[in-house]
Amino acid sequence: MDPGTCEGQREVGNTCWHDLVGATLKELLEPVGIEVRAEVPVTVASPKADLILIRRQEGSWTEEQRLLLADGLWDLEAGHILVELKITESLNEETLSWLSMYDILYLDRAGLSRQQLQSVLISAVTPGLDFLERFAFVPVGPNGVYVSKPYWGGTIRLILLNELADTIRNAPLKCFASRQEERRKAFEKIRQTGLFRLSVAFGQIIVGLWRIRMHMAWNNPEMDGMTPMQVAALGREWLDFLVDTTPDDELSAIPKLQDLLVRGRQEGRQEGRQEGEQIGEARILTRQLERRFGSLPVWASERIAHADSLELEEWGVRVLGAESLQEVFAD
Repeated sequence: MDPGTCEGQREVGNTCWHDLVGATLKELLEPVGIEVRAEVPVTVASPKADLILIRRQEGSWTEEQRLLLADGLWDLEAGHILVELKITESLNEETLSWLSMYDILYLDRAGLSRQQLQSVLISAVTPGLDFLERFAFVPVGPNGVYVSKPYWGGTIRLILLNELADTIRNAPLKCFASRQEERRKAFEKIRQTGLFRLSVAFGQIIVGLWRIRMHMAWNNPEMDGMTPMQVAALGREWLDFLVDTTPDDELSAIPKLQDLLVRGRQEGRQEGRQEGEQIGEARILTRQLERRFGSLPVWASERIAHADSLELEEWGVRVLGAESLQEVFAD
């Protein structure tokens, strides 16, 4: 395939976003035994779709692998994760229709059971609440992660890059967020933790993305036709310069993969200790409300997802005597 074109490309312009994001994840994840493919045949004789396939190579997901997967991905048990990307486009019904088709076709072609495949939609642009409500997406777990249960079975995960927490595990994907401030924080996290030194190839593409971020938006006409090789070339000279000008004692202190994973684990524990308690309280409250009032509307799930412990405790008391959802959440 011509590196300047994308077969079946549906996004505006000629930038192969699935190639660019796929190359970033490939250099990040393959060293720990996770296969990443940016060209995914979904049927025996059809064009390849604009998808990324993240697949563990053997056994179950290891702790080392999960620490490098972003929120919305690391907790999945399925061995095959099919990802549809939207970087410059807004989400709509057509997006979900395409992903539904890909899910069914890949499931059949690969001969998988429903539990072995999880389809995920990753969006750089944050949709409005009307989209989430219309397609029954409800928040689940960490910020920026939603789930919907389509009629054909299984679930669709929706990951909104602008909403993901500023952690090491989320930083590589958040480099593609639509909001410049979110991209800036992601690159800064990568710089502070030394993650860009994980490998030469990963460092080149991350530094290349950082250089692009400095002076243009993702939908800038200059991004048309940008390939992973071109992005890595942009980062190569700067990465070489950083290494050449770094004192030997600092180079010897560059953290190795295991050190970064330990740091990520400590970061996750520190941030998750309080969040874990709140998530547990939120799940209990959700079950209570669903048992009392049936399926929750999006606005109620949103209130629960963003509540603190005191609010969750208060609503848990109110649900015992409330006659409606509005009464439970009344200010």
